[in-house]
Amino acid sequence: MSGEPRARGISLWLVPEGATGERLAGLIDRLAARLGTTAFAPHVTLLPGVSGAEDDVLGRARALATDLEPFSIEFSGIDGHDAHFRCLFFRVGGSPVLREAHARAARRFDRAPDPTFDPHLSLVYGSLAAAAKAELTPELEARIPAPLVARRLHVWRTEGAVGDWRELVALDLGPGIHKPKRAEGWPEDRR
Repeated sequence: MSGEPRARGISLWLVPEGATGERLAGLIDRLAARLGTTAFAPHVTLLPGVSGAEDDVLGRARALATDLEPFSIEFSGIDGHDAHFRCLFFRVGGSPVLREAHARAARRFDRAPDPTFDPHLSLVYGSLAAAAKAELTPELEARIPAPLVARRLHVWRTEGAVGDWRELVALDLGPGIHKPKRAEGWPEDRR
């Protein structure tokens, strides 16, 4: 999509896995095809736009993953904004554990926690008229996922256009020796 906003740096994501992840990926793909928007991997952003040498970022991400325990993420409804990356999304319910995970991530990367941190799982990137969002809302409310457990910290290079984003590594949450799961790339053809 020409003129599409571009992201910067590396981002830390919590990614739905298993059957829930597959259903959400399929939903995002179907919405993108239907609306003429860009598809992307389903995720809840813990910390966006991390800069620095990749080895340093990965080292800090490994340390952060060790500091975090798996935790539950609950979805509380559908919402949409005029911002490209928040066009239409599942809102994440108020979670002190998720907010604390964000604060730890920010501090790990020498940033102050974002007081406006607004966790969500985007469904559509782009720009939709309010009427189009209102028309989609009942359909999407019927698809709000059950709570999921964040078990891994996914590190993505989110530099440039959405189609250029690539997962670098997925790290198990919790103490212990981290054996990173190297990303094979995001499947292009999901149904």
